[in-house]
Amino acid sequence: MAVRRSKKKSTRSKAHREFVSEAEEILECMGEGLANLQDQCSGGGEADPDLVNGIFRSAHSLKGLAGMFGFDGIGELAHHLEDILDGLRLGRIRFDSPALSLLDEAVALFATLLAEVGTGSVDAGVAQRVADLTNRIESATHEPVSQDDDLSALALSPSLLRALTEYEEHRLRESLRRGRHLALVDSTFDIAAFEEGLAELSTAIREVGEVVSTLPSPGDAPESQIRFSLLVATEISSSDLAARLDFPDTRVRAVGKASPAQPEGQPSAPAARDGGSPDEAGHQGPAPASSAVADSVVAGAGDIESLRSISDTVRVDIRKLDELMNLVGELVIQKGAIVQIANRLAGDSATARVGAELSKAHKQLDRKLKDLQEGVLDVRMVPLRQVFEKLSRVVRRLRRDTEKNVHLEFKGADTELDKLIVEQLVDPLMHVVRNAFDHAIETPEERSAAGKSSEGAIRIEAFQRGNHVVIEVVDDGRGMDPRKIRAAAVARGLLPEDTMLSDKECLDLVFTAGLSTRDEVSETSGRGVGMDVVRSNLGAMGGIVDIRSVLGRGSTVAMTLPITLAIIQALIVGVGKQRFAIPLNSVLETLLAESDAIQHSHGRELLNLRGDPLVLRRLSEEFELPAAERDTKQYVVVLGLGELRMGLLVDRLEGQQDTVIKSINGPANRVRGIAGATEVGDQGAILVIDVASIVEDSIRRRDAA
Repeated sequence: MAVRRSKKKSTRSKAHREFVSEAEEILECMGEGLANLQDQCSGGGEADPDLVNGIFRSAHSLKGLAGMFGFDGIGELAHHLEDILDGLRLGRIRFDSPALSLLDEAVALFATLLAEVGTGSVDAGVAQRVADLTNRIESATHEPVSQDDDLSALALSPSLLRALTEYEEHRLRESLRRGRHLALVDSTFDIAAFEEGLAELSTAIREVGEVVSTLPSPGDAPESQIRFSLLVATEISSSDLAARLDFPDTRVRAVGKASPAQPEGQPSAPAARDGGSPDEAGHQGPAPASSAVADSVVAGAGDIESLRSISDTVRVDIRKLDELMNLVGELVIQKGAIVQIANRLAGDSATARVGAELSKAHKQLDRKLKDLQEGVLDVRMVPLRQVFEKLSRVVRRLRRDTEKNVHLEFKGADTELDKLIVEQLVDPLMHVVRNAFDHAIETPEERSAAGKSSEGAIRIEAFQRGNHVVIEVVDDGRGMDPRKIRAAAVARGLLPEDTMLSDKECLDLVFTAGLSTRDEVSETSGRGVGMDVVRSNLGAMGGIVDIRSVLGRGSTVAMTLPITLAIIQALIVGVGKQRFAIPLNSVLETLLAESDAIQHSHGRELLNLRGDPLVLRRLSEEFELPAAERDTKQYVVVLGLGELRMGLLVDRLEGQQDTVIKSINGPANRVRGIAGATEVGDQGAILVIDVASIVEDSIRRRDAA
């Protein structure tokens, strides 16, 4: 019985994980579509009907998925979201309706519900929020919208009008309201290849207009052929449309108002087309057939193509990738042990031949293992576009909450990072963007008074620098006043009043927990929580954050992160009897320095590195370890993190080795400067240096001097 309960629990949790994973992808597509929809509507333009249909399909898919897994609350909310989107796509709800503002709120609530499913927790407050939102959606979707256009006045056959779906009728009315030209495009295709031909014709039409409806049509045609009529709305005339559609057996006919001299339902005269001629059979338009049949024909090829593209992608739980990476890491460690055994065997004349063969096998294993390692790392890499799309939704809410008009620009969205880092980056980046909205960007009145555009600008740019990725958040706001920041720190008791600080140190005070320059608490800031979380979260990932600001012109928050936290190459160094590992992706070079080459200034040790002063720190002093005498030669490990540089003095260099950083439980976990531990073959475990914290401390001491 115990085994059965355990198995059932495991199966249930796996099903929940699969649901959350699938639903998150649907929500991301929905969120991206809503962002594009809002951009289209805010610019005064027309909303793309395909975009609205795409968001509607996402909501429908989410409802079906929730029903399949038995999550009634999510399914009910998705059903009500469908009502809004269906009203938009059918013209029953206008795009300036208050109902549109409920879409973002619904997506945010979906995220909360998914988090409950993932953690297994239940919050009664969330259930109440769902009930309140569904009630507001029901009220908003009951707004009547008049349909003034009389479609029967068009020179279209009654059979065609009867075959139109409600959505197609709405698109036809919308086209009439916007003054577009209407046309019927008749074309004949071979039955064996009509899907490809019809899809190609539809694509060509969509370059200059909209295909309102696609229907099979009657007429004299060989048994091996089939005819279709496409009702088209376009900004160009029917004659221009005919000139653009260079397809065989295709003609274009303008659709206007039915005239008294022409019987109702009789099509107007065909538009001129090169090589075209009137239909000898007296074509009267499409037969009364269901448009759903044609829709399924047109969509059929697309569905097959979509299924093929989906089948090329396999969704993998990140925890499985972690387990796979751990296995690769163990192989890396064992590989190091094999090379040590091979070296010992090769050093003995009695076993030299065996040692040489083992060394040869080790080299082959090393090449294959590197390929495996690169493959696993490549699978873990994801573009930052995923984070940027989530930020777009946050920015839309911030625009509404702060009543500030801000243009958000992204650059480098294709820059890739480890999936684990990307997930942990979301919250710090969101804090920085919120602060830019609330603190940096002025109100439109303040910007106008300062001679700036009333629209603020925030640019988020990502780019790779060596083995790190730098993400910069740049705004054109009011900038940071070091004196005001220092005064706020003194007023809150975070800094003694007589402390002397440089402007750079005053800017760094914003990372102090509990500090806020905001006098009033708002929904987005004022609690003194945010930037300290940014620094601590980035530090946990081996990254650093830096601030540059010009008063009155804007600020730049630069975050530097390693590309991956998985298997890394490390430089093994020694201090006294202790050995440490330094991640090689942060090592720029190593050199041997004579004692008289090390200079002293204001209590600091410096080295002239090709004309530039390099700040030095002794690894022995960092951890209070016995070291070699100061008058002896020292090895300098030049560390680089983004644009920051410093030199680390060690007693000896012991070579490079692939390592896997593992976390430490216990007191050592809280030692600043230690990122974790790693195994080095059969020589036991050694500590891994946290380069980010050491470089950051060094720069802070340099600025304070």
